[in-house]
Amino acid sequence: MGIETRVILISPDSEITPSQLKGKILSMISEDARKAGVKVKETCFGAFIEGEEENVRAIIDEVRKMDKNGIFSKPRGFPIGDHRICRATRRGGPRPGFHQLELEYALLPRVREALNKLEREKGR
Repeated sequence: MGIETRVILISPDSEITPSQLKGKILSMISEDARKAGVKVKETCFGAFIEGEEENVRAIIDEVRKMDKNGIFSKPRGFPIGDHRICRATRRGGPRPGFHQLELEYALLPRVREALNKLEREKGR
C-alpha cells in the first residue's frame, strides 16, 4: 500500500479539541511500532495525518470513536510540509483549497445533526 495524507476535521460544535485529537493519535503511534512512520500535524480545525494507508485508516477509525458524528476525514492533495503550498515560500495568503475547507468545516454541525437524526430513526 502507498502513503496517504488525510485531513481530520473536528466539528466546531464538538467538545474534542485539536490538541486532544493529536494526543490520541500520538498515543496510538507510540503503542504500535507498525505505526511509527505516521506523521501528525495539529491544525486549528483538527489535524493532518500521513503514513501507510492501512495505518492511517486504522488511526482515523479509532479517533472517530472520540466523537462518532463529529470527527470527519478526507484525503489531502499534498503531503505534510510540502513546499508548494507552504505560505512562507508562496509569500503569504491562504493555501490552495483553504476556502473550500473553511466552508466544509462550517457545515459539519449540520452533517452531525443529520447523522444523529438517521441514528435515532434507525433505532425506532
